[in-house]
Amino acid sequence: MREGHRLLREATREPHERLDTLFGGFDLSTREGYTRFIGAQASAMIAVEAAIDAAGAGEVIDNWAERRRGPALRRDAAALGIAPAPLDAPTLSGHAEIAGALYVVEGSRHGARFLRKQVPDALPTAFLDSEQAPGSWAKLLDRIDAILYQPEAEAAATRSALRVFDLFGQAGRLWMKA
Repeated sequence: MREGHRLLREATREPHERLDTLFGGFDLSTREGYTRFIGAQASAMIAVEAAIDAAGAGEVIDNWAERRRGPALRRDAAALGIAPAPLDAPTLSGHAEIAGALYVVEGSRHGARFLRKQVPDALPTAFLDSEQAPGSWAKLLDRIDAILYQPEAEAAATRSALRVFDLFGQAGRLWMKA
């Protein structure tokens, strides 16, 4: 079986690096910087999660409801005194596009522990503290690999993942200026 998740990793390497650089510009050790970071994350994540929901994520991954982090972002944002408006959600259709979006959204969890260390304990961190059940990432990658078995599916997932990276980049730039 082809490993679709590896194709996604390669196809999104540069946008991922650019996004890491952009979000690395938020000073998480300060309330202002962290508030902007949460605003950016919420503006994009809530929109993407809504698109994933609307496209039928439950057909792709059975524990999608447990994986959602929008509620944690809303709690953090409220505690920080902001109400970020979601950006325009990308339209997703089909399992491959859902898989591409999930790859980006769920992959973003990997840096949370590192980022959490930079945030003062007095600030709300429900989003960064959102844990995955053991084996969740591997289960998602297996599911992505099963979906991306044809070049058309790989292309659809890649386009979707790139749109999601773009949306997070848009949110980051918007909140960096706020």
